[in-house]
Amino acid sequence: MRELRMSSVGLRPAGFSRAEGIRLRALRALTCAFVLVACCAVTAAAQGALQTRHTVGQWLAQNANAKPDFKPGDVLTVKDLERIRPFVVPGYLDQLNFPQLKMEIVATRSHMPRKDFIDCTEKYQGQVKLNSDGTLANYVCGQPFSDASLIPGDPQSGFKVIWNFEHRWLNYGPLDLNFMFIYDHFGGSHEGSAPNVIEAPPVTWSGGTKFTSTMPTDAAKFFGGGGTFSKTLSSFYQRVYYSHLPQRSAEGGVLPVSGAKDIFWKEFEGFFEPYDVRGQVLITYRYNDPYRTDDAWAYDPQLRRVRRISVEVKSDSLVGTEQTEEDFDTFSGRPVRWNWKFLGWRNLLCVMDSKYDYPHYYGPNGLVPDDVWSVRRFAVVERTPKEPHHPYSSVMMFWDAEDWHPWMAVMFDRKQNLFKSLTYTFRWSEDFQQWAEINHGVRSDGLQGLAAIDYSNQRATIFPAFGGGYPDVDVNHVDKLFDISKLEEFHR
Repeated sequence: MRELRMSSVGLRPAGFSRAEGIRLRALRALTCAFVLVACCAVTAAAQGALQTRHTVGQWLAQNANAKPDFKPGDVLTVKDLERIRPFVVPGYLDQLNFPQLKMEIVATRSHMPRKDFIDCTEKYQGQVKLNSDGTLANYVCGQPFSDASLIPGDPQSGFKVIWNFEHRWLNYGPLDLNFMFIYDHFGGSHEGSAPNVIEAPPVTWSGGTKFTSTMPTDAAKFFGGGGTFSKTLSSFYQRVYYSHLPQRSAEGGVLPVSGAKDIFWKEFEGFFEPYDVRGQVLITYRYNDPYRTDDAWAYDPQLRRVRRISVEVKSDSLVGTEQTEEDFDTFSGRPVRWNWKFLGWRNLLCVMDSKYDYPHYYGPNGLVPDDVWSVRRFAVVERTPKEPHHPYSSVMMFWDAEDWHPWMAVMFDRKQNLFKSLTYTFRWSEDFQQWAEINHGVRSDGLQGLAAIDYSNQRATIFPAFGGGYPDVDVNHVDKLFDISKLEEFHR
């Protein structure tokens, strides 16, 4: 994978000309040289035995009816790996194999979404159908399909699960004041290089939401264990849903802005640290028409130019990280470009009820959640690309059966070897102490962060989220934030 180089046009892959850098600098698709690595020689401590799509499939089948012999209040250690094995995906389990491992088990809690989402589900779910191409018909709001209607091996169930995931409850959408990118190489130490004082974004970006909480000034203690942190970026992120909004069902389910009924969501990502990337912005529009191409624009403050860009190639690295554009939230692509299969339900160990407001990590590479764990039921979903030259042969995802938030995804390369994984940590919105003002009353899983691991190349990216939640929206501010005609003026 080519490294990123700082230039007059911002981040661009090394080896590319300045003109090419301008065209390719789409912030989320910056590294265009994909290397398909089958299985590099890695240490046993880093990866253990080679895992493949076949071995993960065997693990699913062999442990389909596994029941934990541990209970809330137990603390599992490295001596309990065999007890843990049925509830942790192969490959990722090796990250838990270190002497300091302590997994405090807590009770599984209900994560039932808010009443307006449930009311929408009860009112409209019965009329929702699948078209012959797997797209939705007659959908208004709420969860499109009941869990009881999902049957392993049923071709339609694969499409049903992706639409349940796409329309999970997120209020108006997530916001993160500082969504960090920490580039981590296996081994070594990050002592002195972990972020400590967490900066806030420009007020022109975040000004639509009122805050009383403040960013931490002692964040370095959240990043324990090993791993070498080579670089850190800070970004402001917000996604706003414009239609199918349960809380606005009496008003047609749309935001009161022009054209909202045609928009599914709009997304803003702006970098503000370090200085070299400050002010670079990417705005994306996703439409309700499942076949309509996304629109996207990038703003470069050094050139003071707005450029329309293509984001249809979503399999490129996200700013040189171990995550791609379409891997966001385990899947953020367009469903019609993939084949879908529902593999059934599984109980897994996860961190979906964190005891902290911010993520805590430890382990040999600084990637394991240092937190409380619970056993939850997940839908197991596999997507395979329709594009013949895609770097993945398939992606297996694990989505919560109650609210459809993601816990994990595992990616397989073209030789069907384990390539990468994404692991998320969440805190229940009602539990937040800091940032309660944008979380309490939402009744949703609040993203703390994620770790994207590349097993082949022995590296990872940690994405801790600071100042995150699901705020109500200031329509006037949102209109400015996503207005391309004002992009240069608004983000100068």
